[in-house]
Amino acid sequence: MNSGVPSGPVRAALEPADDVVRRSRDILQVVAAVTGEPVLATARDLPSAETGLRAAEHILLRELAAGGGSEPTRLAALLAQVGGTLAAVRDGRLAVRTAAMGDLHQCLARLRGASTLHELAQQVPAELHRLGYRRALFSRLSGPAWSPRSAYTHDDPQLAEDLVRIGTAVPGQLGRELPETEVVRTRTPVLVDDAQHNPRVHHRLINLARTLDYVVAPLVTRGEVVGLVHADQHVEHDHVDEFDLRLLGLFAEGLGCVFERVVFAEQLRLMRERMREVDDLLDGYPVAPQPQRPRPVDPLEKYEGPFAELTRRELDVLRHLVLGESNSQIAAALFVSPGTVKTHVKNVLRKLGVSNRAEATARYHELMQRHR
Repeated sequence: MNSGVPSGPVRAALEPADDVVRRSRDILQVVAAVTGEPVLATARDLPSAETGLRAAEHILLRELAAGGGSEPTRLAALLAQVGGTLAAVRDGRLAVRTAAMGDLHQCLARLRGASTLHELAQQVPAELHRLGYRRALFSRLSGPAWSPRSAYTHDDPQLAEDLVRIGTAVPGQLGRELPETEVVRTRTPVLVDDAQHNPRVHHRLINLARTLDYVVAPLVTRGEVVGLVHADQHVEHDHVDEFDLRLLGLFAEGLGCVFERVVFAEQLRLMRERMREVDDLLDGYPVAPQPQRPRPVDPLEKYEGPFAELTRRELDVLRHLVLGESNSQIAAALFVSPGTVKTHVKNVLRKLGVSNRAEATARYHELMQRHR
């Protein structure tokens, strides 16, 4: 899970997120007291701190432009503090997002270890939680309907079970629910704000989870949307924003590649199992013996005399030799080296009592004439 504090060397160079939020809250309270703007005294997390500090910066600049009243020096000092804290907040948010991209690669790497689609579906919401979301939902598409297959809710496993149970009993409907319809139509993620007051969402799930806003992204394989991933309540600031939209889109894109890989592995495993079943079935039946053609009698193997002294390999060499083949050609045909063929040729000539290949060839043809 993303803690909001970057890991590695970056962490040492940045102020911890909790400290930045606390400092933002203190500065906003001072600005509110000086300017009479109590609405500024809110900073629950880095995003709300940035919003408050930007508002404070705007108010202080306006006050200074109007002359600064009786405390222009104090207002200028506060403006400098707000600017410095705002920079720390932005650095903190950038660090969180940088860490999230690293977490994304790790999440997809773990998902690649799934061996079945069922296992993959069960892992997806848990990996979204590790990516930084308190609640996540993985759904499959079936025609115009989508229904949850798995869910994760931080510190509330019963809610996760209820989301899957109710979502299965009352599937979402494309065309009626605009966010999911747009996701399937455009194959791009969508950020849904103020879900409680949106009339075109899956209200059974929204009301059950008390969702304020959420991101939904498409699972695309081979050009078709086959599933959806939902996420809401980021661990750092409860809400989701444009960065979460991009992050979940990248997650869903990587998930599509993992999904195709698991589908292929399952198909290959099923094919192998069927082939084994066929082999087992065939093992139960006697196999009819194949008729054997009689091998023609080789005169060289029956002849008694000089030819009978030749080894089987020397007989093979002689058969190629009488065809006029060179040592290299004989070596290639018999898969031996030319040097080995040269030795065999010398032995053939010696055993047959001839001095060259032509005489060996003549002796061979004389033998063939006698056995016709």
